[in-house]
Amino acid sequence: MRNILIGFILIFLDFNLKLGNSTIGLIPDFIGYIVMIRGLEEMIEESTLFMKIKPVVVGMAVYSGVLYFFDLVGISTSLGVLIYVLALTSTAISLSISYNIVMGVIDMEGKYNILLNGDSLKFTWTIMLVLNIICFVLSLIPPTAIGIICIIATLVVSICFLVAFNNSKNLYYDTVIK
Repeated sequence: MRNILIGFILIFLDFNLKLGNSTIGLIPDFIGYIVMIRGLEEMIEESTLFMKIKPVVVGMAVYSGVLYFFDLVGISTSLGVLIYVLALTSTAISLSISYNIVMGVIDMEGKYNILLNGDSLKFTWTIMLVLNIICFVLSLIPPTAIGIICIIATLVVSICFLVAFNNSKNLYYDTVIK
């Protein structure tokens, strides 16, 4: 589960440097997906959901790598509205991946009859989903204070999700892997 957590950290925390038309992602998402693939391979024995989501994560590693290249060479700025569609697609698939991983944790709770913080993890994921939807809707209108607050709230909830997943990981290692 450590590699899944590291993958989440690399995917959810984005820091970019803008240079003209180019955007350099300081923490590229595709690296997070590659690390996550290793974590899923380690967890395949624990739940079929980890195996089920692995091909999607491989696809996202490629997809986010292409988007990273577009940003790096400045192609993204010429895509207009299409860049929002690509970003929305990326976010939707990322949320689907994280949902399946959360459900894998909940599946392990049933398998081992232990608590792995699954309910808290799912609740935090649900808030993250709602905030992402609100942020995308607000991105269609000119920037407002509400939009900025929503972006900040999404960052805070993403960090809360990472903390909740870290708690699940620690409980897993403390109770299952002794």
